[in-house]
Amino acid sequence: MIKDRNIAIDAAINPMKLIGAGLNPLFGDTYYVCKSSLACYNWLNKRVPSDRLFKTIAAADAAMVDNTNARALIMPGHTESSATEISLTTVGAEFIGLGRGPLRPTFTTTGAVNAISLDGNYQTLANVGFAVPGIDNVSADIDVVGAGCQILNTFHLGSTTAKNKVDFITLTATANDTVIDGMRAFNDVVEMTGGGINFEGACARVEIANTIILDAIGYAKGAIYDGATALNLMIHDSTFMNAKAATVVAEFGNNSTGMMRDCFIIGRHTTIASNVTPGTGMNFFNVLAVEEAAKNAIAIPAVDAE
Repeated sequence: MIKDRNIAIDAAINPMKLIGAGLNPLFGDTYYVCKSSLACYNWLNKRVPSDRLFKTIAAADAAMVDNTNARALIMPGHTESSATEISLTTVGAEFIGLGRGPLRPTFTTTGAVNAISLDGNYQTLANVGFAVPGIDNVSADIDVVGAGCQILNTFHLGSTTAKNKVDFITLTATANDTVIDGMRAFNDVVEMTGGGINFEGACARVEIANTIILDAIGYAKGAIYDGATALNLMIHDSTFMNAKAATVVAEFGNNSTGMMRDCFIIGRHTTIASNVTPGTGMNFFNVLAVEEAAKNAIAIPAVDAE
C-alpha cells in the first residue's frame, strides 16, 4: 500500500517504481525481435536483457502485458516463415518494423492461413512486408479481429508461379475503427481469388488512406470489396486497380455505407462506370476512373446533377 501523507505535491516520482507497488507501468516496455542469424542479434544479446530479446514476433507478443503501451521493434533484415497463423493478442501493443527496401522486416506464409492476425484491440502493425506466398491459397497477409487497430506502411506481393493469396487484408465484424494508411500492394503473376482489401464482416468506421493497390493479372472480387455490409467507411486519397477483364475494381454490392473521396480507379471492365459497384450506401467525391491505358480519367459513378 502506498502512503501519501508525506509526499509533497510537486515531488518527482519515478513511474517505474509503481510496478513494484502492484500498479501497471505508465509507459510500456520495449522488446526486440531479431532472428539469431543476423549480426544485430549478437549486438543486442550483449546489451538487452534476455527477457526483452526474441527471435519471433509471436514470442515477443507472448511476453507483453495488456494495456501497457508495450512495443516490439522488429530489426532490419528480420524475416519469418510460418505455416501457421501468427496471432498477436496483446491489447494496445505496437509491432514496428525498422528498415527500408530489402531491410524491411518480411513475413512469408507457407500454409493456407492468415500470415498475421491482429487479435488484440488497439494494436499497431507498421513498416513490415509480406513476400509472395510459399503455398497456394494463402488466406490473407493480415486479418483484423481487434478493434481500433492501425496498419501503417505495409508492403504486399500477391502471387508467384502457381501460388496465390486470396486477399491482402481482411476485416472481420469486430474490426471497428481500424486505420489502414500507406499500404502498397501488387499482384503480377497469378490471379488472386479474392482481392486486395476485403470487408468480410460488418465492421464500422474503418479508414483507408494513402493506399495503392495495383495489379497486372487480376483480383477475382475486386481491389477493394465488401463481403458484408460495413458501416461508415472512410476511403480517401488512394488508388485501386484490377487488370482482370470485365471485373469490378471497387465493389460495394453488399450496400456498405460511408464515403470514397479523392480516389483513382483503374479497371478493364466493359464500361467505365461498371468498374465501381456503388451499392446503395456509399457516397463518392472526386472519384476518377479509366478502363484503358494511356487515357485520362472521368468521374464515376454518375455525377449528381440535381
